[in-house]
Amino acid sequence: MNTSNIIVTNSKDLERVSFMIAKTAGNISPALMAAKVAMVAELKRRMEKGEIVEFDFVKKTTNEIRHAIGCLYQNLIAPKITGTGMPNSVYGNFTYFDLTQNQFRSFSYETIV
Repeated sequence: MNTSNIIVTNSKDLERVSFMIAKTAGNISPALMAAKVAMVAELKRRMEKGEIVEFDFVKKTTNEIRHAIGCLYQNLIAPKITGTGMPNSVYGNFTYFDLTQNQFRSFSYETIV
């Protein structure tokens, strides 16, 4: 059996799907949604391994495509944490440390390109 085309999902991926459906009012095709879930999962996997990753997303307020270079390096991020609020993932957002802005940034899952 050829398993190269099987997409494996977990509870976090399903959570991302529900956020995308809600934020787009259900106006997202299943294929596009699956692609975006896979891209966010891969981005998170690579950043958690310590990689610096380049990616693009659409800024919702201006519809412009933003290019980002970011990481999840704890030694860079920990000194920047000042709040004790809820993580952005609760709202369907991906938070990363932007190395060009030297600040935390986030984007909505459905806006990754």
